[in-house]
Amino acid sequence: MFRYGSHGPVDGPFAAMTRRQASLGLAGAGALGLAGLGARPARADTTLRWMGWQGYDECYGVGSYLADNGITLEKTYINANEEIITKLQGGGIGSIDLITMYFGYLPIMAEAGLLEPFDAAKAANAANVIPQFKNAEPLRWNGDLYGVPWTWGFLPMMYDPAAIATPTSWMDVMKEEHKGKVVMIHDPLGNLMVWGKVVNPEVAHATQLSHEQLVKTIDFMIDIKKNRARAFATSYGEASDMFARGEVVISALGWEAMVGFAAAAGKVIDFVIPQEGTAIYMDCLCIPKGSPNPDAAYGLANHCLSIEGQQKIVEVLTQGITNLEAIKTTAPEHQAIYSYDNIDALLQKARMEPMPPTEEGEFATYDDFLEEYDRLLKA
Repeated sequence: MFRYGSHGPVDGPFAAMTRRQASLGLAGAGALGLAGLGARPARADTTLRWMGWQGYDECYGVGSYLADNGITLEKTYINANEEIITKLQGGGIGSIDLITMYFGYLPIMAEAGLLEPFDAAKAANAANVIPQFKNAEPLRWNGDLYGVPWTWGFLPMMYDPAAIATPTSWMDVMKEEHKGKVVMIHDPLGNLMVWGKVVNPEVAHATQLSHEQLVKTIDFMIDIKKNRARAFATSYGEASDMFARGEVVISALGWEAMVGFAAAAGKVIDFVIPQEGTAIYMDCLCIPKGSPNPDAAYGLANHCLSIEGQQKIVEVLTQGITNLEAIKTTAPEHQAIYSYDNIDALLQKARMEPMPPTEEGEFATYDDFLEEYDRLLKA
């Protein structure tokens, strides 16, 4: 069994922003560290504006950090990573201090002038981040670091253990006994990262498909939607509710937080990484271009990367964490779930998938994918 924490639907205005377009006309305007590092303390009554997923803000409120540093945290919750991009593109540069963002978007956002380079020296706990994650190539653009991973997981298959045996393959959604009891979830990139590889096992990456392979993938998902699925849920929460009501027993995509969502409704569900593998995700702490309070933003990022901040994420979301010192304080069951002692082996079955290309070439572009995904939605 494995746990996963991730994002919500990934549609919206980024669909129209290619890398080339991002680099034209999107240039933006252009820490509070640990004591003894030379960073200035946050001034009293600093209002720090943050955008990210609900629950991701739990680490900031650990202890008395906000009060001790005179920080009022103004939160904006998102339903998709693209909402952050929209905000920054639409005049938000210069008003947002700190964001959490899926790692695959960082090079595109950096090239678009939406992010500041991340100075890890201003967040001392960044030195303790799992090396395989901290050194991942997508965190950099033109040699500069643009974010630090602080939580991660993988895309699992959810199931009802009271109704069915533990699934072994993503193709189990096609079993006759599951007909009408499968839930699909509206998450374009998540679906591609799973089904691109399942439908085309010969490819190196689920997100790097020829146009023909992309069409084949969407055709297969349309088959699931029309002939196997009970519903195409608009969110992970809605899918969890369907499990809780006993309407579905297996999913074509999942998020480990769904276990908690269902439990709140009195239902036990579980998850598994099927034999075909899945994709890994990392969400990063990033400083938007023109952050009004960069010292305070770095301080808050450092606090979230602290042992206490990381423990809170495990407690609230049961997601993977990145601080090696914090990992040592977690329960053995949590450590086993995330294979912290053998990250390299985990990465063989939970892949770090690149973003689909934004330029025409050997593979179908991100825009091509969104056009095909729209065909799935309309089917």
